[in-house]
Amino acid sequence: MTRIPQLTEIKKLREELEISQRQLAKKCDIPSSFLSMIENPKNNTKPSYDVLVRIFKELDSESQKNLGKLITAEKIYKKNLTFARKSDYAEDIIKQMHDKDYSQIPVLEGNGCVGLVTENSLVKFLQNREHAPLTTARVKDVMATPPIIIGIHTKITENLLSLFDDSKCLLVSENAKIVGLITKIDAIRGLMKN
Repeated sequence: MTRIPQLTEIKKLREELEISQRQLAKKCDIPSSFLSMIENPKNNTKPSYDVLVRIFKELDSESQKNLGKLITAEKIYKKNLTFARKSDYAEDIIKQMHDKDYSQIPVLEGNGCVGLVTENSLVKFLQNREHAPLTTARVKDVMATPPIIIGIHTKITENLLSLFDDSKCLLVSENAKIVGLITKIDAIRGLMKN
């Protein structure tokens, strides 16, 4: 079932795309005063189906043009990924994190990610006294859940930032192989370039 957009969405979408009422009205071949009436919910103006289709087709077309201008993950991801294996000693990974000033290192097995060693996961391990000492612990003992994986051609948008709510980084894959990662600051910098 196709979702029919609400009239109140027209103004919001138009403003997000930075299109004036006059520009949109001209592209849709309707008077700008009529578009103004449609966008104002107090007027209770009900445009014809044909007019609505033209308006939303134009907004969709403009939206697609903007997507083409966005930077992709390919332009901002960190290559030469440092990673760990579940069987590695946690102490060795901590040394790598310290030497390279990393706050997280993905744990890879085969072509996939099975976990993430983070500063937080190490602190949690140390706070739990039931575990073996850190000197004998393996990566599998100290890792957290794996981060989200995005494709290398994923567009960098503000919506992408919400993926960082549950993860310290995003892994980037190409042809089902993990090739790098993006941190929060990488994504923010990518947005600034858009």
